[in-house]
Amino acid sequence: MNVLDKSQAIDIISRQNSVQVSFNVPVTDNYSNCYDILIHKSNATTINDLIKAGFSLSMSDKGLSVNKH
Repeated sequence: MNVLDKSQAIDIISRQNSVQVSFNVPVTDNYSNCYDILIHKSNATTINDLIKAGFSLSMSDKGLSVNKH
């Protein structure tokens, strides 16, 4: 995800209250492959807004990964 997409996703996420999110979380114990944005706790509005903005969301064992292709 490029810098502009990441900034747009953070802007969308920051509009809502009580969203728990982490940044640059390693997929395994190595930082060579990371989730740029990982949502741990959210509400439906945040998810809908991200999808409307063209982001893809995928569930992992660590949380909901936000990406844009």
